[in-house]
Amino acid sequence: MRAENVNPLRNFHNIVSNQSLDFDSKVDELLRFGLDLFGLEVGIVSQIVGNDYKVFRTVNNIDGLDAGMHFDLDITYCHYTINVKEVVGFHHVGFSNIASHPCYEAQKLEAYLAAPIIIDNRVFGTINFSAAKPVNIFEPESYEFIELFAQWLGSEIAKRQVLEQLRTKASTLAKLEKVAKVGSWSVDLETNHVLWSDQTKQIHEAPPGYQPSFESAVDFYVLGTSRDSVLHAVELAIKTGQSWDLKTQITTMKGHRRWVVSKGEAEFFENKCTKLFGTFQDVTDSEKASRKLQEAKYKAEHATKAKSDFLANMSHEIRTPMNGVLGTLQLLERSNLDSESKMLISRASFSATSLLTIINDILDYSKIEANQLTLEKQPFSMCDVMEHVHSELSLEATEKQIALKSSTSKGFVDGWKGDVVRVRQVLLNLCANAVKFTKSGQVSIVLMNDSSYSSGALRFTVKDTGIGMSEEAQARIFERFTQADSSTTRKFGGTGLGMSITVSLVQMMGGKIEVDSVPNQGTTITVTLPLEHANLEGKKTASQTDDVPNFSGKTILIAEDNDINTLVIESMLALTQADLHFTKNGVEALEQFSKKTPDLVLMDIQMPEMDGLQAFAEIQKLNQSVPVIALTANVMSTDIEHYARVGFNAYLAKPVKLTVLYDLLRSVLTA
Repeated sequence: MRAENVNPLRNFHNIVSNQSLDFDSKVDELLRFGLDLFGLEVGIVSQIVGNDYKVFRTVNNIDGLDAGMHFDLDITYCHYTINVKEVVGFHHVGFSNIASHPCYEAQKLEAYLAAPIIIDNRVFGTINFSAAKPVNIFEPESYEFIELFAQWLGSEIAKRQVLEQLRTKASTLAKLEKVAKVGSWSVDLETNHVLWSDQTKQIHEAPPGYQPSFESAVDFYVLGTSRDSVLHAVELAIKTGQSWDLKTQITTMKGHRRWVVSKGEAEFFENKCTKLFGTFQDVTDSEKASRKLQEAKYKAEHATKAKSDFLANMSHEIRTPMNGVLGTLQLLERSNLDSESKMLISRASFSATSLLTIINDILDYSKIEANQLTLEKQPFSMCDVMEHVHSELSLEATEKQIALKSSTSKGFVDGWKGDVVRVRQVLLNLCANAVKFTKSGQVSIVLMNDSSYSSGALRFTVKDTGIGMSEEAQARIFERFTQADSSTTRKFGGTGLGMSITVSLVQMMGGKIEVDSVPNQGTTITVTLPLEHANLEGKKTASQTDDVPNFSGKTILIAEDNDINTLVIESMLALTQADLHFTKNGVEALEQFSKKTPDLVLMDIQMPEMDGLQAFAEIQKLNQSVPVIALTANVMSTDIEHYARVGFNAYLAKPVKLTVLYDLLRSVLTA
């Protein structure tokens, strides 16, 4: 070992502790010191990854050997060094156990002294010194010094890696803070020192060098609820350690109001709160967006309510005169008329019913659109539903001279649990369309069971020999206000809402609807509804008979303010031989109720002086045993639910259908 006149340890210390040198300069000085100390020619600090040998730093007099160069590890002596993982030294390689090494064969380096650089129990690389000529045997101190060099290098490189990771994380954090508008902060309660990240300063619109105090930081919060809530949260955190998450407002240095979310945690040492720290996020944009969304939601809800109110009012105003029209027509149909008059009455009744269907379609679509349509789940017979639909459309089919057939498939098992009104509406819509668009031939309805569902399902098809549809038209028929083509409306009429409502109802029931159609040949529509089976034993079905019931000896009180409707309902009920008493408002109804003690009350809802709801409430106070039926043109689901909730025994929708009126009165008066 050379440099006898110099204390090697002092020299090493002077190099590594020199604050004027950066890391690379210190490594270069250490390599020069090693060359002099060991009497060798080439000094290298290498970095090894897999089989890649990179010259990290080097001091040498060889042209072309520079830092950054790469070699295969296999052709360097360092391959041997990292395998043994300890200091190695060869003063004359040609007479050593690595004389056959590829590096010796290629470069004839005779002297080699090296130590592995270890970081976290992993080899980073080596520090090695070499020469082309043999040297004296390396002394034990040489091994100790190169191992000291390697240890210092491992420590410094590890420190640099940690610092680089911290810088990367800090840079990433700063970028994330900027993107998310989230800053960080801390307060040392022992020194009262407040630390804000750059992003926190930007949120407060404070200059980069701004140093807040605890008091000035609090003063940014808007006086009142914002500042009070923060001070309370800080006080509670210091006392109990409770964290906080608050949305408040601040006023920035430039006078701008901003919404912020402040989150804080407390740090304790020996049961004393010594530090508060947390995050600070600018949520002004999201708060503005949220408020706009709330405002838009309010406007949408207000518009929806206004539309619902309008539709409800329109329905009431149309249904009231329609009650007079349809009621009169129903009574005329029962009178002794000649065949021509009966035909005219039948046509008028059909037209009025069509108008009512359009009104119902508009109301149903409005309910579906507003998610206000609810489905019931009661046992029903699909055969009965099919029979009623067949009966309702048979007259129109007969007039068009087309056959209307209905049947069940082999082995069909009836009895289902669902909303019979909506199932009937789906079947009626499909059958009515089939009859409407069929000029000749037939319309057939077939009921069947579907076993593709685990719990079973109801399937029915409606097949016609009508005008059919192209594929393009089939894709459009389920859109609202749309028919197969514009000529369909001109030729056959209709709003285009029926099929849209049908598919919506099918989807609400969890089912599916399929269309198979060929232009000028016909259409087959298949509906599958995954309904549960139900036991129909003992279940009575509505009679809907045309027979006039005999209510002689029964007293019925009718509250109705419309003269025409009064005349119609009186004519309908006169045939029952009941004792009828009419009033025009709720006040008169109460007076008559007290005098007559009727067996039944038919109560209109919208009346002057006292409406039907108020009159019902007063009647309940007098006698709760008398059934009261709401006789109303208000048929929105919310209205019907309200009547049931306050205690009405039933409701009868206007226009009143004679068979429905008789059936309802039978069920109430003979119960």
